[in-house]
Amino acid sequence: MSLRCVYACALNVNASDSKGFDAFGANENLNIFTLCDGANSCPGSGLAADWLSQVMAMDEPGSLSDQLMTRHDEMCEKFPETGSTLLRVKASHQELELASIGDSFLWLFQKSWGGFAPWKCVETMPRDLDENGHPTQLVGSEVCQKLHVRHHDPKGLYCAILMSDGPGLKTSEEKLKSRLAMLGRNEPSQADLAYLCNSLAIDAQKSGCLDDTSVAMIWLKFI
Repeated sequence: MSLRCVYACALNVNASDSKGFDAFGANENLNIFTLCDGANSCPGSGLAADWLSQVMAMDEPGSLSDQLMTRHDEMCEKFPETGSTLLRVKASHQELELASIGDSFLWLFQKSWGGFAPWKCVETMPRDLDENGHPTQLVGSEVCQKLHVRHHDPKGLYCAILMSDGPGLKTSEEKLKSRLAMLGRNEPSQADLAYLCNSLAIDAQKSGCLDDTSVAMIWLKFI
């Protein structure tokens, strides 16, 4: 079996005066991709999110949940009084693994029948929210208890879409499908995906998103 992977990210699109609080990590050798959204209320969250996005793009012995909790403890020491969400996609010949914690968005779409069928959403990762819409757990915060993990078969054509909560709240599944419809059966270029990421980010801002605006796409083909 072979694996083809193309990815792109529109990061902190609206952060003109500063770096912003979102961070993206990509490990091309292991096909691991992360998107982290640091808590805007904490000055050091941008640096913390960047650190977390890089260390969680690595593969370590043991379970992914154990890896996360180790990094959580380290983050509490390195970046006190901060917190960050985590979205993670890992593609291998054995499985496609998705993971999430916090209130960011991760959708997984699949194109079946050899790529002839329309894109279909086959997974929406859980979001940790209270009754007021605030995150109930973040990495590096007082509450970090459960990492949500999902597995999918390593066959066929997939596209994972990752968003920080700001643009995610302004984006519908139907809008994502309409964008993905621009991708045919052939492998897209990184520029193709970058265009789609930027267009989704701009759409979210036009719809009223004032938060950090980050969108990532990972196209995967298992042959």
